[in-house]
Formats: sequence, structure tokens, C-alpha cells
Amino acid sequence: MPLDRTELENALRRVLTARGPDAPSYAVVAPVIWSEAGASLLLEVRAAGIPQAGDPCFPGGRIEPGETPAQAASRELEEELGIRVRPERFLGQLPTVHTILGRRTDVFVCTVSDEEAAHPRRNPAEVSEVLRVPMSFFLSSPDADSYPAEGHIVWGMTAGAIRHLCAAWQRAGLPC
Repeated sequence: MPLDRTELENALRRVLTARGPDAPSYAVVAPVIWSEAGASLLLEVRAAGIPQAGDPCFPGGRIEPGETPAQAASRELEEELGIRVRPERFLGQLPTVHTILGRRTDVFVCTVSDEEAAHPRRNPAEVSEVLRVPMSFFLSSPDADSYPAEGHIVWGMTAGAIRHLCAAWQRAGLPC
């Protein structure tokens, strides 16, 4: 039995709305670690069984109802790596990423202590591995499309955020 016009329009409306203003929004945080060896970025590798398994990325996830993007990024950092950094301690925000699927991701930068980074309490349901990559590695190719790091390829939205962070790093005159 053929669908009527209203059913067809409603089906199309659901798909179009999912990619428009009602699309899910996400927030991630790029943790910077200061140590005597220099600055590093803390990345996580997504666990098996979740979307984009095996991909290195920053801690983050969906913004829940009633949360600000910064609150979501803070919550996700704690849920995924057991590191608690309140949004008030964030250093700032990188450009928001808009994907071709209509999703929006807000990207924040924070600092974590060398000790916190040395002993993260990763959530094995979400994180298979934690990477600590020197900023000097990223700054050696600040405009790269992807970064081969510790046996993984950092690409896509995460690589884009790193490029923006490298540009900010250089504008601030920070050492490699």
C-alpha cells in the first residue's frame, strides 16, 4: 500500500530536522599537560563497541538537556578519564566544528596536572587507551590534515581542533 503524501512529508521532515537545528550537539575538551619535559596533549582512544572505535580523540560527548557545552565537556572528561576540571578552569574555546551531518561540537581547552595525566582513571566502556602526545610533535606540522601518533592516526575533527590549538599556541608565542 503506497504511503500518502503526509506520511512521506513527515518521514522527510524527520530526516531533515535531524540534520538541522535539532541535531545533537557535542562538547569536547583538549587537556594540556604542563610538565618539566614540556607541554603535551592528552588524547584517548575510543573503545571497541562504540562509534569510531579505535580512533584517537579528545574526551567529550553529547550535551545533555540543561547543560552548557562547557559543563558537558567537564562532565565527559570526568566520566571518561576520571579527571575533574570545572568549566571555570577552562582556558578558552577553539572554533566550533559543524559537521556535514549537521552536528555541532564545541571544543574547549583546559590544563591538567602532570599527576592527573599520569594516573587517569579511564572508563573501559568508552576508552581503550590514553595517549600523551608532546605539543612539539603537533607544532612540527601545525597545518597537517592528520597526525600519526603512537600507532594511531589523529584525523577529522580532532586533527582540525589540534590545528586551531597550534595556531593559538603560536599566536600566544608559547614554546614548542
